[in-house]
Amino acid sequence: MRKLAIAAVIAVAVVASMGVINYVQTPEPKRVDIAYDYVVTQGLAESGMEKVEINGTLWNQGEKEARNLVITALFIDEYHGKIVEKPVRIMNENLLPDERINIYAKYLREKTIPKSTVGVKIKVGWEEDGQRKVKILPPVKSSKQPPALVEFNEHIGRYHDRFSLELIPTKKGDYEVIYQFKENEEAVKCGDEVFYNVSDENPITFSFPINETSYVEYHVEIFGLDGTLLDEMHASTEVVRG
Repeated sequence: MRKLAIAAVIAVAVVASMGVINYVQTPEPKRVDIAYDYVVTQGLAESGMEKVEINGTLWNQGEKEARNLVITALFIDEYHGKIVEKPVRIMNENLLPDERINIYAKYLREKTIPKSTVGVKIKVGWEEDGQRKVKILPPVKSSKQPPALVEFNEHIGRYHDRFSLELIPTKKGDYEVIYQFKENEEAVKCGDEVFYNVSDENPITFSFPINETSYVEYHVEIFGLDGTLLDEMHASTEVVRG
């Protein structure tokens, strides 16, 4: 009986070891992983204008080459209700693993009273496995898992002197939203917000007053909290009188 017990223990140990070996031998898929290190400064320029600058570095800490790289700095100026996009010039369109590039962008605006802060994001787009991918930096939180596929349905409302937009996801979750609204081609509202527990019963909602006959247009980008672009929409609406 004692020999049987010892043999059983050895057999269990061998099976467990084989399981560990099989698990370790399963490689993770290679992918692009963009990392960043940059600083944002905001102060007065020599001209008396206010200056917002981005200085820093991006690099590819993944195992795959990022091809056809496009980098854009987003200056989110809520005081003036507008988002200003500035292309970032780069030397190479492809970013190899462990390769680094320097980034710089500048935004000038009139000085505000009281003083207000301009939000800044870096949007990075590249091609990987034949697909176009876009990520916003910095993300709300880091994640090694790919985001779940999700789409958003738009519900637009015009109520005399008010405009509303509801964005309803096909999957409940938490999302970062960067948005810009214009009324009669004039910027009226913009921002960068995180919405939690979004669902068909709790949609992402925007609502603000407008003139009854105004022409309203909007551009909305929705990201996972890891910064991955999930959906993008651009539309306009106006009152048509017969």
